[in-house]
Amino acid sequence: MRDVRAQFGKTAAAYVSSTTHASGADLERLIAVAAPLTGERALDVGCGVGHTLRRIAPLVSFAVGAAATLEMLQAGRDSVVTAPNAAFAQSDATALPFADTSFDLATCRLAAHHFTDVAAAFRDVRRVLRPGGRFVVVDNYAPDDPALDAFINDLEKLRDASHVRNHTITAWRELLEAAGLRTSVESDLMTTKISTEGWLERSQTPRDRAAEVRRRLREAPAAARDAFKITDTTFAVPKVVILAMRLA
Repeated sequence: MRDVRAQFGKTAAAYVSSTTHASGADLERLIAVAAPLTGERALDVGCGVGHTLRRIAPLVSFAVGAAATLEMLQAGRDSVVTAPNAAFAQSDATALPFADTSFDLATCRLAAHHFTDVAAAFRDVRRVLRPGGRFVVVDNYAPDDPALDAFINDLEKLRDASHVRNHTITAWRELLEAAGLRTSVESDLMTTKISTEGWLERSQTPRDRAAEVRRRLREAPAAARDAFKITDTTFAVPKVVILAMRLA
């Protein structure tokens, strides 16, 4: 948690303007799968500066974004989320400050790979969802091949020390199921094209670690170059959208 707060405290402003976070096919798919209704209460876990909250709040009766880093929440209030029915709460994802069965809908986009105890976080999301409530998770995933899994997770950790793990699709679903949620994959698998230099700049990666990231991309084995569509200036990260439901 200290790594998360340190990392995102210093980089909050960059996430306000990040097109990867502010828009994209994965955000559109999240909204479609979540299918927010006007009478519902919604929670965005690991909300960052609130790009998902900004989209969901006008579609429901009340929406709240929870994140651990105060600077991210402040940036969201100042620059991203203007809906009068939206609020922010500073909170660890494993100890959400809400009563049991408080929400009809929960979302988590591009945040769970930073959770130090993602299993506990998913259990707490289940706790605050009503029976029949929906939880939509959008996140990066690692290929099933162990070498490719290690390549992308090691690269992410070099770039950002707060990164914990991009799980495989099977592992993401198993974590949700273990929390007491029924899951289904609700999207065609998609990729997000990333500018290597913009990615490093946004995270303020230290110079020596950034140089190692560039070296690993430059010297990546053929299988990694193909899987992550690596070029001299870009690469691509695969994403999945998963719908999970609390049954009881």
